[in-house]
Amino acid sequence: MKADVRKWAALVLVIAFADGCSSIRARTEVLQNDWAVYPGVRQDVREIGGIFKGERSAPGWINGLVTSVLVFDLPFSAIFDTFVLPYDWYRIRNPRPADEIRVPSEGRPIPGPEDVGG
Repeated sequence: MKADVRKWAALVLVIAFADGCSSIRARTEVLQNDWAVYPGVRQDVREIGGIFKGERSAPGWINGLVTSVLVFDLPFSAIFDTFVLPYDWYRIRNPRPADEIRVPSEGRPIPGPEDVGG
């Protein structure tokens, strides 16, 4: 009985931690002009394709493990990407100008035009 509870608890934890992680990672790594719809699904498919093409130099068992996680994450990324699709469309149609983008530098934001006296 304890083994069944542990298996279910492990399954719930894996699902909770893998829930659309490629979608979030793809949105944090995207450049301003490269915004696209379904970036998490695209990233999953791109990484799986890279593994099958032999573009990764990792050992085979690691590639197998990464592929399994990516295939497992794919439906969750699709659900999350569908949920935030209106925001993606907004970002594609209304990109922010380069002078409005704030990039942290040594823990401080880069001053924008409104921060410069004059």
